[in-house]
Amino acid sequence: MNVLEDLRRALPELSSREARAARHLIANYPMAGLTTVAEFAEQSGVSTATVLRLVKRLGFPVYAEFQEALRSHIEESLQSPLLRFGERKVRDEATDKSYLARTSDRMAEYFSSLPDLIPEKEFDRAAALLADPKRDIHLLGGRYSSHVARYMGDLLSAIRGRVHPVSGQTQTWPQFLLDMGRGSVLVVLDVRRYQDDVVQFTHAASRRGATVILLTDVWQSPAARSADLVLTFPVESPSIFDVLTVGMGVAEALVGAAASKADTAGRTRFETLEDLRTRLADGTFGQERAKSKRK
Repeated sequence: MNVLEDLRRALPELSSREARAARHLIANYPMAGLTTVAEFAEQSGVSTATVLRLVKRLGFPVYAEFQEALRSHIEESLQSPLLRFGERKVRDEATDKSYLARTSDRMAEYFSSLPDLIPEKEFDRAAALLADPKRDIHLLGGRYSSHVARYMGDLLSAIRGRVHPVSGQTQTWPQFLLDMGRGSVLVVLDVRRYQDDVVQFTHAASRRGATVILLTDVWQSPAARSADLVLTFPVESPSIFDVLTVGMGVAEALVGAAASKADTAGRTRFETLEDLRTRLADGTFGQERAKSKRK
């Protein structure tokens, strides 16, 4: 069970006091829920009865079961490939299916589950933000997810300008914050084991007024506390390594949806790009320069 995801989905249906407690937990997840009921209630500014009603709404008859779910969430989100070595070996020995077949089955299952994991309204809102030519787009990822962020940026730059991947050593990242404000959109990719520098950069960009779109695994990066939109995807696989296959699919779907919303300027930009690519490939640029010199 993903408590954080359940909280976000339940929020519109909660009473005002339950929503206050839920927002406190979301903003301080999961530590707020690991305190006593009395402490949780005091920090949220509600009664203990309200906290217990919220916990029951999430499907936990007693507070202790709620806390156990939070602890399990932490353990799962911090798993390393080393910890999964023995577990995967046992699973491999318990099946006759080939590794390729198991991976294929798992990926097919994950992609078919995306409409249930990602609310359509949130996906459409994210795509609209990426398509809005008035906004500047910044993209950031972690050690491996940065490859997806850069790829996403490359695709976006074909249909719109002002696309800026956040790159280089962490010490240079504050320079990218200088140009972020209320008209900016930051796309963040962060999956377990979450990177503190990515999380801190996300918080900083949000404080500067940027709208944050977070692509993360189902356990959700701590960067979710500063995100305006959170799009989750599964990362587990038969491998000891988590996979970004589904995350790449979500990123490509977002770019595709943004392209479908692009106006005439977006189409003109793409046509110009294709023309420039063709002329560069066939050497036309060099011929034009030679002609101009002869004149």
